[in-house]
Amino acid sequence: MTTPAQHPYAVFSGALGDNASGQYVPARAEVSGGAVTLWVASPSGWTRYLSVPAHETVVKSAAQRITLVVGGQSYPLLADPSSVDRAIEFGAAGAVAGIIDAPKVALSADVGRSMNMAGAARAFHIGGGPAFIAAARQSGAKSSRLGYGPILAIGCGAGLAIVIAVTAITVLVLGG
Repeated sequence: MTTPAQHPYAVFSGALGDNASGQYVPARAEVSGGAVTLWVASPSGWTRYLSVPAHETVVKSAAQRITLVVGGQSYPLLADPSSVDRAIEFGAAGAVAGIIDAPKVALSADVGRSMNMAGAARAFHIGGGPAFIAAARQSGAKSSRLGYGPILAIGCGAGLAIVIAVTAITVLVLGG
């Protein structure tokens, strides 16, 4: 006697972004029984926001975010929404440090930015991000993942390209 096939199950806990208000609300995305369900916290408890067959869902993930795309509508969930504010603050501190020529402050901002990214990546893993993506894919959802490694590589590559371009332009201007 064979046992019936089990559907994958996983939960990603985070916060749903509201594009209109810019605020985040605690939320959970769940893959269960071949469906993807989005639960959102409300004053009266958890409310089912949407539930659709997994094959009708696209699961996109970049860094600490999972975005569910259903019927052309996107539902972004962040593992640690407060990391966005911290990233902006560290970016501003680094920019100001560059303007006022304060290398120690700039270094502190860079270290803070790195720690913030590491914390957001940890929140993504603790919140169940990798397991959710795998379960959604196994249930029939289309999925894509762009983690911190490729994002850092793209950023470093872009930075290197800018340095090369500025150097080439400087050589052309000063050499001519």
